[in-house]
Amino acid sequence: MHPLLRKAIRKRFGKLNDVQMKAFREVSSGKSVLIVAPTGSGKTEAALLPVLNEILKEDLKPVSGLYIAPLKALNRDLLGRLEWWGRELGIRFEVRHGDTSAYRKARQVRNPPHVLIITPETLGVILTMKSLRGALSNVRFVIVDEIAELVDNKRGSQLLLNLERLEEIAEFRRIGMTATVGNEEEVMEWLKAEAIVKPGWKKRYRFHVLYPSPKEKDGELAEELNLSPEIAARLRLLWEIVESHGRALVFTNTRQFAEILAHRLKAWGKPVEVHHGSLSKEARVKAEQGLKEGKIRALICTSSMELGIDIGDVDVVVQYMSPRQVNRLVQRVGRARHRINEVSEGYIITSNVEDYLQSLIIAKRALEGRFEAVEPIGGLDVLAHFIVGLLLEYRRLPLERPYEIARRSYVYRDLSWRDYLDVLKVLTDARLVGYDEEKRVLYPRRRAFKYYYENLSTIPDEVPWRVFEARSGRVVGRLDERFAMDLEEGMDFVMGGRSWMVLEIDDENRLIKVRESGSMESAIPSWEGEMIPVPFGVAFETGRLKRELAFDLEKARETLKGVEFREEDLKRALEEIKNEPFSTDRDVVIESTPKALIIHADFGNRTNEAIGRFLHSLLAERYGRVFSVRSMAHAVVLMTPFQLNPEEVKGYLYREPGDLRAGVFSSVRGSHPYRWRMLNVARRFGALRRGARIRRVERLFEDTVIERETLNELYHDRIDLRNAELVLGMLKRGSIRVKTELRKEPSLLARLNTTVGPEFLLSGALERDEVLRLFKRKLLEKEVVLVCTSCGWHSRSRVARLENVELRRCPKCGSKMLAVAHPLDVDEFLPVLRKVRHGKPLDKKEERIYRKFLKAADLVDSYGFRAVLALASYGTGPDTAARLLSQYRGDSLLVALMERERQFIRTRKFWVNGKEKREDTGEGEG
Repeated sequence: MHPLLRKAIRKRFGKLNDVQMKAFREVSSGKSVLIVAPTGSGKTEAALLPVLNEILKEDLKPVSGLYIAPLKALNRDLLGRLEWWGRELGIRFEVRHGDTSAYRKARQVRNPPHVLIITPETLGVILTMKSLRGALSNVRFVIVDEIAELVDNKRGSQLLLNLERLEEIAEFRRIGMTATVGNEEEVMEWLKAEAIVKPGWKKRYRFHVLYPSPKEKDGELAEELNLSPEIAARLRLLWEIVESHGRALVFTNTRQFAEILAHRLKAWGKPVEVHHGSLSKEARVKAEQGLKEGKIRALICTSSMELGIDIGDVDVVVQYMSPRQVNRLVQRVGRARHRINEVSEGYIITSNVEDYLQSLIIAKRALEGRFEAVEPIGGLDVLAHFIVGLLLEYRRLPLERPYEIARRSYVYRDLSWRDYLDVLKVLTDARLVGYDEEKRVLYPRRRAFKYYYENLSTIPDEVPWRVFEARSGRVVGRLDERFAMDLEEGMDFVMGGRSWMVLEIDDENRLIKVRESGSMESAIPSWEGEMIPVPFGVAFETGRLKRELAFDLEKARETLKGVEFREEDLKRALEEIKNEPFSTDRDVVIESTPKALIIHADFGNRTNEAIGRFLHSLLAERYGRVFSVRSMAHAVVLMTPFQLNPEEVKGYLYREPGDLRAGVFSSVRGSHPYRWRMLNVARRFGALRRGARIRRVERLFEDTVIERETLNELYHDRIDLRNAELVLGMLKRGSIRVKTELRKEPSLLARLNTTVGPEFLLSGALERDEVLRLFKRKLLEKEVVLVCTSCGWHSRSRVARLENVELRRCPKCGSKMLAVAHPLDVDEFLPVLRKVRHGKPLDKKEERIYRKFLKAADLVDSYGFRAVLALASYGTGPDTAARLLSQYRGDSLLVALMERERQFIRTRKFWVNGKEKREDTGEGEG
């Protein structure tokens, strides 16, 4: 070791720890290594110190090392940390990313640093710069930080390809760092490392899993903050934990929920700040500084705080609701008391019985060191970008050369020649790449430069979608594109503490037309797109715990040995499930209610997504596409316009596992998530320009490499076909049973999975009476026209004004035939009426319009204001109104009209012929 480095180490922390010593020996012996160690074990210095040693000993030229970190915020934090070593050793560090000023970038070209800190995307930029090529040829080390954040996505595959480009001009060792993962050997191969460095000690954790019940004092807090007593109990417990420990990090699973929780705690007068990736750099730095300096007691944060940003010592970590994955829990709780000899303490505060049981299993798996594997992904769209980048570097290359270089990387080791040629065809068709057949040489074309720099990042440019309220004609909010792509007409979603029903999705203008629904039933919170998927193993083991809890409580306690939990919480969970239908690792339960079919299944988000899509395709084949499907960790929910026979759905689950793939593809193809991903894949291929909006993009790229890549991405990120096929096989063999229930009202677990609980709202969930009141109020505010079907007299009015008006006679001619209709429908009717009065014949369409108005008038004469309400309802024409008015009165009529409206919106696109037809007319009901 160089004397200067030895002196700096003594000054900084006395001596190297176990991990740092092992890494120093392995790297100094000439190996590429992967360092796998918990948060707080000194991984950064373990990776960096052998690099600094060789820079000093060998007097290496700049740029000697690249330090690649996945977040710009992490780069900022790293620079401050590494500059100390730079000052002590006379080694220069610099950061370069998208926010670096032009002046600093130019200075880096003139006078390169010894170590350049960059993001994965920046590597793609500097490789094409002739001015930096000489400095990059000096690179002898590449450090990749937080490698688990890159392995399972296309940022990682792009990084691997760009490291192969770097290997064309430099000979370097690779050093990767990660917290513990379930497949460290595969991650080592992914990096092309030759050894794994791990600590000789085991990090100690203490996990407390809590399921609080409201106490008497929680009623006062609930009233003060306008919350339910259950939420008040959780907030009280959270703050008791913070006060008993000192400085805290409180993790939530989404950005919006971090905001909601911080808002509630501030309203209660508690010193907290919020921290997540969507906030400005200034806001994040201010929040971090506030915790460091003791101005606040807790930081309410998301995954942005998992990645080692320096915030000083933290005493405790609170996870609000299930962390959903073992890796997440360990990474987060590891931020508390993170020194090697300390015990990191974390609390999980859960909100419902499934959340509680899932958290217990995650804590148990964490204590046993059973971590999730990260699944590497390649990507033919990323390969396309790599080919263009190579050609920009070298101008002309033999046809085989990009293929040979790509196959050196782990995720492209099995790349077929056919796929490579298919990618080249897209690039040549897009006029990005040219091919000289005579010389068998590839070369870049004029558009290549613009395409390359527009697609440096594999993260989609998410343009927010505007949410437009149809009644008021104003924009009421914005949604992330990723979430917008999961919506379908007829769905409800929660935004800003209110629920909205989707009336229409305008792809071209990125506009979602809505009306306020007032109903929490089946509503999806607008932050659900951010939710971390629960893995198959965690969900399946949660099912086992449910079985043990119900049938052998002592065995359940034994299963949870080592996890800190309260006996009363476990007994409360047992009480909540024991008399209800629930799934286990051996049972699937199909529960059919009048409005939804719930399949209770403990297989995790991605596996349940595959099963849900499969069932959706089979049901659509028989009944049409009138269902919407939503998959959670422990359930698949199908919203239905009628009550399904659960035995029929049970039969579908016993289909051959080999049928699954085709069924899933049938359900997915043409869906919003599919189209959104295909648009992004096509842009990354260069087949579509940035900003291009294609309505039916799936038709444009049918049976192409772009479609194949879209499915590859979708199946990797959202749909687990392999485990779904495994489940269908277990069903066929009888190792998992299927039970069915036909119910008028949903069970407790069904309600958990079909409604947005009060957890996400400023006050409790709306009761049925409140929902009906809101629905009626919207009907009363609707504008209609009262029209005489005899003389044509008409008057525009809000429905509310007609409630106490005599509807029996026309004020002009005295006729009893007064109809109520939409203003645009009246414009169609009046010319028809003139023809009738003049004795002129009507065509078929005119006759249909005339008869419809006569029937509406007859209904108003027979039922009075009740008929006005029915005819004003969205999607209810005279035929449907006649049926509903004859069957229902009072609140029952409102419930029937509300359900008809939901069904109409969900199904109208399958029978409305042309844009000139209007929903409010009820056309198509026959």
